[in-house]
Amino acid sequence: MDTDIWFYLIVGLMGLLLPWLKKIEQFQLINVPIVAILVGLTCYLLPINLPIPNPIKYNDEILRLTEITVIISIMGAGLKLNHKFSLKNYRIPLLLVGITMIGCIASVALLGWWIGLVPASALLLAAVFAPTDPVLASDIQVEIEETTEEEHPVQYYLTVEAGINDGMAFPFTWLAILLALNGMTSMDWVSDWFIVDVLYRIIVGIIIGYVTGRVIAWLFFELPDRVKIAPKRLGFLAVAITFFIYGVTEAAHAYGFIAVFVSAVTIRQFEKQHQFHKEMHDVVAQVELFLITIILVFLGGYIATYWFKELTLPLILICLGFIFVIRPVFGILPTLKSKMSWKERWAVSFLGIKGIGSFFYLAFALSKADFLHEETLWSTVSFLVLVSIIVHRLAGVIIKKKLL
Repeated sequence: MDTDIWFYLIVGLMGLLLPWLKKIEQFQLINVPIVAILVGLTCYLLPINLPIPNPIKYNDEILRLTEITVIISIMGAGLKLNHKFSLKNYRIPLLLVGITMIGCIASVALLGWWIGLVPASALLLAAVFAPTDPVLASDIQVEIEETTEEEHPVQYYLTVEAGINDGMAFPFTWLAILLALNGMTSMDWVSDWFIVDVLYRIIVGIIIGYVTGRVIAWLFFELPDRVKIAPKRLGFLAVAITFFIYGVTEAAHAYGFIAVFVSAVTIRQFEKQHQFHKEMHDVVAQVELFLITIILVFLGGYIATYWFKELTLPLILICLGFIFVIRPVFGILPTLKSKMSWKERWAVSFLGIKGIGSFFYLAFALSKADFLHEETLWSTVSFLVLVSIIVHRLAGVIIKKKLL
């Protein structure tokens, strides 16, 4: 049977199984991501004609699929938040970016350099490790039905962090790209990086996200009341909004991830109890779930095909050290002056789940510049995501029993 036919069969079958897989998540030790990886691993061990899951060969396809998945997930995260934006409400999530993310990036970059990676590859690995994934973190995030009073601080902070820091990892990815292109002999390009990739792209992304969010909210929540004509409210509108905002922002050479999240939060502030918010979020969540399933089936296929053959013991130790030591240590610092209990602080610090965002950033960087150790980078990031999916699933179950 042709490769394409097998692809359609497996993807379609997984889509048909998703409603049942979501139901069996109540058994807690497994979830859809774990099952998807196992399905992919099993299928690729069978003697059937499946496409070879070579991430270097299919880098462009991985880039686009993960890009769509992440922006849709970021929209979903923003549509769930009830708190209004303020420095008080967003202080800890912003510190999780300013302190935790930067601390994690610096630590992994130094460790990668120490074990023999060239500076550009070490920095790229660090930038790819950094973002908390908004897709895989959904199990421990707030729910759309919750009110401001019902949102648990652990769930709230992890939701906001996942929405923010996927975009905030971009400047460091660009730094790795520029380092790969220009080397360290002349550092004249650093000022341009700071002005363009840090200041301009972040600020413009925030502005576009806020303005478009206000305009879209006005069109669908305020204007109908004024003209007494209500448009047909289709939940799929959230996907259209996501693509539109992302496209406008990227056309302006700013960070679309940031704009999508800011826009989603802005839209959410209009008539919070309106049923349309839930309808949009539900559609986004379903599309997100289907896309992540496809990606993780191929992650299982990658594992079955290559068995992390480029992975070395030092890199394994870095991955484990990142999950169990580096992220928790830097993650707890922003919470020290909060009113949370120590159990809640450790929960926020530990649950820095890695996933689809890491694949996106790696594919993005490899599409912009040539890096040494590309196969090693893919093996390392795939191993990190696999371990994170399993460890953080178990940790999430325990934490939800104890705290939530």
